[in-house]
Amino acid sequence: FFFSQIKTRTMSRVLSAVTVALCMAGSAAFAPSSVKTSSSALNVLAPEKEVGVQAPVGFFDPLGFCKNGPYGNREENFYHYRGVEVKHGRIAMAATLGMLTQQNYHFEGYLAPSQGLSFADVPNGLKALSVVPLAGWCQMAVVIGMHEVLIKQREGRAPGDFGTGYFGFALDDQSSKQLRGLNVEIANGRLAMLGILGMFASEIVHNGEVLAETKLFS
Repeated sequence: FFFSQIKTRTMSRVLSAVTVALCMAGSAAFAPSSVKTSSSALNVLAPEKEVGVQAPVGFFDPLGFCKNGPYGNREENFYHYRGVEVKHGRIAMAATLGMLTQQNYHFEGYLAPSQGLSFADVPNGLKALSVVPLAGWCQMAVVIGMHEVLIKQREGRAPGDFGTGYFGFALDDQSSKQLRGLNVEIANGRLAMLGILGMFASEIVHNGEVLAETKLFS
């Protein structure tokens, strides 16, 4: 019992430290930019005419972030928040696919050979937070930090354009194909953000059972 208490406290401290580190790494997305860019250099339209303004809601900013934000004028505020939305949407899409995939498949081999921990031993969902060792969380934090530092938004381009292309395909700026693709990405990202939060909430409501709703279709 004594050793179990020590292990629980240690894991709690580890998870707290990792959470703080990840929050600090991600806070750059919300920090005001040290370089002011004029709205003409951003080459953006009025927010009401930008991609992502989709029926039936249309342009939705009830709290006035675009008007009252700290990043400059209305267009510059929109540009920043759209970049944050696209980034979080991409992360949420990856997380959603990861949850669905890990429910049925696992990598072969060991996650932590020294501890005899295989990938198959790592549960799906929030329970993985207490199973992945500290070294694994540190590696993930380093990769996220390197991405934030090394891969930058291209100036004067649409939010989320890091110059890496679209899975190897180049699309002409403002072409109908590009605009449709950007609209699809934003819509899917919004759905994925709701989806991954819904999965986490479901896991908590069902006492740790992941994707309990899928049993309705089995």
